[in-house]
Amino acid sequence: MSASTKSMTNVKEARELYDLKERAAKFYDENGVPQKMEEILNSMFYENPADVYGHLANYFQGYSKTPTITKVRARTAIDGKGQASIQTDIFCTVNNKEKLVSSTLSSSTTPSLLEIAKAEELEEEMKERENNVAAAIQLINTEVCTKLNGQDPSKQEELDTLVSEIIAKLKAAEEEKLALEAEQTEGTEETKDSDKKPTSSVSKSDKPKSGKNENRAVSKMGADTTTTTGGKGGKGGAPVVVVPDEPKENMICGSCCMSAASQAICVAGARTTDSPLFEYIGALRCGQTPKKFRMPLPMVTIFQSGRSAPGKSCCIKEYMLVPAPGKPLCETIPQIVAVYNDIVKSIVNKNGVPTNKKAERVAAKNVTDIGALMMPFDRPEQGLDLIQESMGRLGLTPGEDMYMALNLAGHEIFDYEKGKYEVITGQQKLAEDMVDFWAEFLGRYPAVIAVIDPLRKQEDKQWMALCEKISEKCYILGDKVWHRPGLLKDEEITENFTSSGVIYKLEQMNTVSDVIKCAKKMEENANETVLSTNIGETSDDFIADMAVGINARFLKIGAPCRGERISKLNRLVSIEVALKDSDRLLPHGEFKFPTITVPPPPEGEEVEGEDAEPKESSRKK
Repeated sequence: MSASTKSMTNVKEARELYDLKERAAKFYDENGVPQKMEEILNSMFYENPADVYGHLANYFQGYSKTPTITKVRARTAIDGKGQASIQTDIFCTVNNKEKLVSSTLSSSTTPSLLEIAKAEELEEEMKERENNVAAAIQLINTEVCTKLNGQDPSKQEELDTLVSEIIAKLKAAEEEKLALEAEQTEGTEETKDSDKKPTSSVSKSDKPKSGKNENRAVSKMGADTTTTTGGKGGKGGAPVVVVPDEPKENMICGSCCMSAASQAICVAGARTTDSPLFEYIGALRCGQTPKKFRMPLPMVTIFQSGRSAPGKSCCIKEYMLVPAPGKPLCETIPQIVAVYNDIVKSIVNKNGVPTNKKAERVAAKNVTDIGALMMPFDRPEQGLDLIQESMGRLGLTPGEDMYMALNLAGHEIFDYEKGKYEVITGQQKLAEDMVDFWAEFLGRYPAVIAVIDPLRKQEDKQWMALCEKISEKCYILGDKVWHRPGLLKDEEITENFTSSGVIYKLEQMNTVSDVIKCAKKMEENANETVLSTNIGETSDDFIADMAVGINARFLKIGAPCRGERISKLNRLVSIEVALKDSDRLLPHGEFKFPTITVPPPPEGEEVEGEDAEPKESSRKK
């Protein structure tokens, strides 16, 4: 190679190197690297951190790009009942690397049928649940994954809306298909009817019916009818109007992907913002991280009863313990566990099971799906009496050291044929009678501070009458009487039907955003927030963080037994310790029961009763 050629090559290389340095300088300058390097190096010299490179990493982490979702993956998992559930994983690009940032387990949908239902009905419901889970997993792995790709996981409400739009679109398509099929069926029937020859004789089906079918009540989903009954409120064969339940909302197959995805998104948002989950949810609720947090009081089930249980008593589904406000959970939760274990021990001793007979002792400790004890109660008082006796043996005072709550599940004991509530097997009462029954019953147990669904929503006048009698000393919590949060948040709350608390569950089409919005709205209407676990719970303790974050008054957990229940109690104690150490624990105040009164009748409408007077307001705090 000649000298001139070498010279030209050297000039070219020098020019390329110069251009490269110019591009590099421009690149670093555009990203502010020299200025940031100078700033951190100067400040670090004076700060003299023990971990130099950790200090640098923390500094530059603040300038890194917001993590974005790259993949959402779902697969089948198993819940505490051995049923199919959903495990949802979310992957994000964090610091130029794809990482798994959240992996959550969703609880199974609460069953709509009681365990005493027909075997074929229970089998059909189980298949529907399995199909729902399978369809949800398919949706998450396809449409949901595509929709969330590239999104910021901290945008909880926006992402919940994106997922809900997928379900809304599928739901609209299914309803359109059903409507079209109904039109085709109706057209076919009209064609068949027109082909029939007219006849002057009366067909068998047109003849008036007689006998017991004449006054047969409406079925659960039918139209309003009347039935003749006796007893108080129906004397002299007075007709009783049986108001049917509202038709159930059409839940398309796979709709539970909404709650599963929402939970996973929430955890991913907390992880990518490096925030404790309860703090992150608190920020979603308030718009910024609250300075202090209040711990929810756990509602812990001791006995499970009701129509599905042995014994004659039907009117109380769950007997629960609630810690006294103002006391630390690390002290009260062990007390609840002590009561539970003491009752187990007393059951064994009362049944006369010898200590050396291990099999019989194990059988005496059998529990339900929520870990509760199930005994053959013949009277509704028995469960409360056993709990209070146990508290006495442990040196605890009912109404001071510990309180009680009851899940009455009025919709489960209503007889649609007779229009009555089955209090005890063979003993039924009209809704009017249930008002006096519960008022008198609760008057004998002042330590009971909350009841759930004492009546159906359809008996709104009797519901409000009962609220007026007991609301000054007891929370009336609504569960099945209210629509799901996604609907309730947009509904108008009137004084004709209200409660002092609402129970929320993260299941089916419920999302974290909907629960937060609905809880804030209902709190403005003097309703306490109660978060609840499901029957098919998992070991995931997300619900405990959520209860703290949304400022729930109570967290309905189940029994202090089985790992999927205990995990929530342990998580609550961990959060309480963390808040106490950082001086951010807000103490619980005493129970304040909002007074509910029957609203005045509309103008021009006669008031029932001699002493009835118009009331200023149906709600006082």
